[in-house]
Amino acid sequence: MLLKVAALMALAVLAQTSPASLPGPMRYVHNAPESALDIRYRYHWKILETALDKTTARFGPYTLETAPFMTEQRQRFELTRATGKLTVMYLGTTPEMERDLVPVRIPVDRNLGGYSVFLIRQTRQRDFDAVQSLDDLRRFSFGLGLGWIDVDILRANRFNVVTGSSYNGLFEMAANGRFDVFLRAAVEVNEEYDSRKARMPELAIEQRLALYYPMPMYFWFPATDDGRRLAARAEAGMRLMIVDGSYDRIFSEFQDSKIVSLNLAHRKIFTIDNPLLGAATPFADRRLWFDPAQYRPRRH
Repeated sequence: MLLKVAALMALAVLAQTSPASLPGPMRYVHNAPESALDIRYRYHWKILETALDKTTARFGPYTLETAPFMTEQRQRFELTRATGKLTVMYLGTTPEMERDLVPVRIPVDRNLGGYSVFLIRQTRQRDFDAVQSLDDLRRFSFGLGLGWIDVDILRANRFNVVTGSSYNGLFEMAANGRFDVFLRAAVEVNEEYDSRKARMPELAIEQRLALYYPMPMYFWFPATDDGRRLAARAEAGMRLMIVDGSYDRIFSEFQDSKIVSLNLAHRKIFTIDNPLLGAATPFADRRLWFDPAQYRPRRH
């Protein structure tokens, strides 16, 4: 009888300490691309993956997984409620998100995405050649996705915004003249255009203008103990990358060709306000912010 009791106690101890009951790898689950043509976020997940690799000795193993595609609104919903279907999100900031979620306040793309160029019907270039002021720009209609943070920013600055419910559908709307400008971030537009120009020869990247507003895109996490731990690891790794130069190297690898081909340093740039920014926005650390007038692309 004593042997049987001892055996049962041993099994209980083993059950409590078995791998299934021990804390597993830190689990980072991010949104999937919207389609096979959606390659907007390859750079950002590379930054996160590198940050996690650099912190393995301190925080242990991790997994980086892809969830089914969700809209931005759905991503915020899942993260705010900490459902576990998503544990990290890449998005701009709003007062509500600052209140309800945990950001790593390092602009992942150094705010290069705050510089937007225009995807237009190529027959309209002459109209944009005549633009000299913000009021001139406000005469055009701007296409953006339903629920995108940029919609509120542009409308707050008195722009006429037309929304579409589908990312891929917005390109069709632009090609069909449903609006004058599909506003595209400098980090996105080259690859988007190149993958569609054969099917949509009506489209072109406008040649001389850019619109700028500070739009820090952060990694966001649930406001839970686990979410804060995931955020702390990501931030620790990103700050290591800034110090050892790997952040700049990855930025250069992914972004230099875009910066050069778009001729960002010589475009006429119009600046508008972003009323959604909070007081904690890290403007003081200039290492975190791209400036086309100061940036020098590396030679690869």
